[in-house]
Amino acid sequence: MKKKILFIALLAGSIDTSVSAQAGNVGINTSTPGSTLTINGSFAASYKTVTAGGTINAGDYYTAYNGALDGTLTLPSAISGAGNFSGRTYHFKNTGTAKLIVASNGSELIDNQAGAGVSTIEVPPGYYAYVVSKGTTTGTTWELVLLSSSNSLPSAESTYPFSTVATTERQTCDATPNPSVPWIRTAIVYPQGTVLNKGNVLDPSTGAFTAPTNGYYIIQGSTQFDNGEVSGNPNFTWTVLYLIKNYTPANGGNILVQSYQQPYATTVFGSSISCMTYLIAGETVSMASVAGVTGTGGKYQVVTSTMFGYKIAN
Repeated sequence: MKKKILFIALLAGSIDTSVSAQAGNVGINTSTPGSTLTINGSFAASYKTVTAGGTINAGDYYTAYNGALDGTLTLPSAISGAGNFSGRTYHFKNTGTAKLIVASNGSELIDNQAGAGVSTIEVPPGYYAYVVSKGTTTGTTWELVLLSSSNSLPSAESTYPFSTVATTERQTCDATPNPSVPWIRTAIVYPQGTVLNKGNVLDPSTGAFTAPTNGYYIIQGSTQFDNGEVSGNPNFTWTVLYLIKNYTPANGGNILVQSYQQPYATTVFGSSISCMTYLIAGETVSMASVAGVTGTGGKYQVVTSTMFGYKIAN
């Protein structure tokens, strides 16, 4: 080690740069280093561009992923004892057009500050990720310091926006006889398809939005109760519009929010609803309706239904 310091000092002298030591600190271009290493000047580390997945090595520092296909860059395996690289940092920028995955090695995990450790971090195009080694050898061995974008707007790949609308086709539902219970809840579907559906998170055939990841979501919906094409043109006696978590026809699901209305002798009535909710990956949210009508037949219709939402936070 002494030979290496002496060589650096001799090299520094030859290029008119000073290397100084004081109280155990080392300074470059300064005679009064205030930290273990103080550099009075610029700093450079390795810069590498790759177009395919692979393994991150000890000599890597900043890696730009410029791939046209999805790729995975795997962090090095933790080392116990001599050679432990606690505090080592890696920087990643997705400069390509495909998805980059930064993965831990083997059973090791990355602390993403959102709960339990994860084995991978998704870095969408235009995004940057910064990780640091915790020095541990099991469990969460890496910590995600920052995941951000130079764009002021969040990536659609991480917010999962969706919006769907059915503007002409009507959905016929069974009305609930007054005042019997349980009410007949019917999920509203979107037979004309989806206008916007990033990641196919919404199934228009069932009306269910499925959360791709854990987090907080904003969901909004509206519909027009319209019996204009129901035989006899029955009036509504009451209507309820729901947002329901994990809806199934058998159990009805868990009500997140409901909007009860009692229109006055009309065959057409509009209603809207919204909420913010925390969802675990795989949980669903559906918009559903219940209605009572006058006369016989026991049917009602909904039309021009819309539903949209997006993830707002982890």
